[in-house]
Parts: sequence; structure tokens; C-alpha cells
Amino acid sequence: MTEFNITITHTTSGKEVVVAVEPAFTVSSILDVLSDSLKLKDRFVLSTADHRILGPDVTIGEAGVKENDHLLLMPDPTGG
Repeated sequence: MTEFNITITHTTSGKEVVVAVEPAFTVSSILDVLSDSLKLKDRFVLSTADHRILGPDVTIGEAGVKENDHLLLMPDPTGG
């Protein structure tokens, strides 16, 4: 698999993080890494720039995410 970079913007703080991913990585695995590195206390989801929430079991490849794409890290709108 080929690794590539995507940018994730934390919608609450505005902080941008560049993450190296592979097409087979799941959204859930990326959220785990972000949760650890950003010390997130609440539940968050990843969404596309047009606010399409990506399910936790979807892979980056299945979601159509490509090199240099931007995703949004936002609080889970469904709550706890």
C-alpha cells in the first residue's frame, strides 16, 4: 500500500494536523491516533469538507480520500 498525507482540521480548536495514511486504514484507527495525540476527551468523528460523516469501519480508500485531501475532526453530533 502506498502511504500519503492528508490534513485534518480540528473544528473546535482550528488546529491542523497532517497525518500519513494508507488506503486500507479505517476511520476508526485514524480517530484512535488523533484521540491519543490531541488528548481528546469527547467522542469525535471525521467528515469530508462538505460535512459527510465517515463511518468508523470505512477505509480511507473506500471513502475516496486522496493525497492532500482535507478532512474535518468534529464532535460526534449523535452524542455519547
